[in-house]
Amino acid sequence: MKSVYALVLILGASAVGLPALAAPDAGRSVTDEQWSAGYVEARAEMLAGRFQAAASKFESLVSSAPDRERRIVASEMLGACRTWAAGGFLLTTPERMALTPPKLLEDRRTTDELAILYTNAVLYGLYAGVVLDTRTNAKSAGGVILPPLALAGASAGVVAVLDNNVRLGYGVAQSIVSGMYVGFEEGITWILWHQASVPNSSEWSGQNVATLIWGLGTLGAIAGGSVGAAYGTTPGRASLMASAAMWSGLVAGTLAGGASNHADTALLSSAIALNVGAVAGALVGAEVSPSIARVRFVDLGGLSGGLLLGGLYLAIQDRNASGRGSLISTSLGMAAGLTTAWLLTRDMETDLPRRHRDPGFAERLMPTLTPAANGAGMVLGVAAAL
Repeated sequence: MKSVYALVLILGASAVGLPALAAPDAGRSVTDEQWSAGYVEARAEMLAGRFQAAASKFESLVSSAPDRERRIVASEMLGACRTWAAGGFLLTTPERMALTPPKLLEDRRTTDELAILYTNAVLYGLYAGVVLDTRTNAKSAGGVILPPLALAGASAGVVAVLDNNVRLGYGVAQSIVSGMYVGFEEGITWILWHQASVPNSSEWSGQNVATLIWGLGTLGAIAGGSVGAAYGTTPGRASLMASAAMWSGLVAGTLAGGASNHADTALLSSAIALNVGAVAGALVGAEVSPSIARVRFVDLGGLSGGLLLGGLYLAIQDRNASGRGSLISTSLGMAAGLTTAWLLTRDMETDLPRRHRDPGFAERLMPTLTPAANGAGMVLGVAAAL
């Protein structure tokens, strides 16, 4: 028996208008056979559920259509694919629908998110205790050990209170963790740059360094959670922002260090690139909305690429290897690994925000058509569900 496909709306679709029928591009020469082959490829992408890829192919077919009729057909298919891609539609069968009826996903943090948040809260509390030890100059074993343990427990308690009373939304827990790590990385890179660029007499003390790193990590966690709660996010988007910041800083820092052979130049480049990467990661995440699994694969690609190319350089050069060459090869390896992993995972499922809202008044308006009271003609009106 043939499977019958149906479109299931997982999240609300955005209205996407049909493209205008532009005149054929006179500069392009496409035969009927080439156009038909392209149409078959685009249709195959659509039937496979890859609506964004299909839309790109149909867009090319619209501009290269040999005649108006085929241009209209490609335009209709383009509009449909764009609508389905923007709305988060999936292809399924009636049998699968019966087994797993579609439901609106809850805007609530996942168990995996909560576990990650608890783990990092404990680590945050331990570090806060170490900072407190440095500020108080603790000498006894109890004075050194008890503050980190107490603050680790207190941090876990704060997470429990937030989760039970505030009800963290989907992606907010990961936003807190990602913001915290970006804050820590900001503190580490800028402090290291300062220490490398000033005389020894002007360097900050260990107490001030530890406190500043802790303070920036705290601000990052608060900012990440606040932005995620206010605007809505996903674990993948939040994780991509943090990963983009980290890898941008590492790639730029190692490349600048190898090219200049100056630590202060490398650290300054890393600090600046870290901020650029965080912004770029947030923008790309909002556009692509990757799953957190995809981000982890990309992280693995960056790590593998750096180890591979850096290791190959050391193995080939042997005793002739230099520190500058190692830094440059490692930087290029990380960049290549990240790019390769991003491209290889482009077909992975997206993860859209789960924030749901009630439709506005204009969206609840519905046109009505009823017979006139005198029986002559019809009355056109508008009704609204309030």
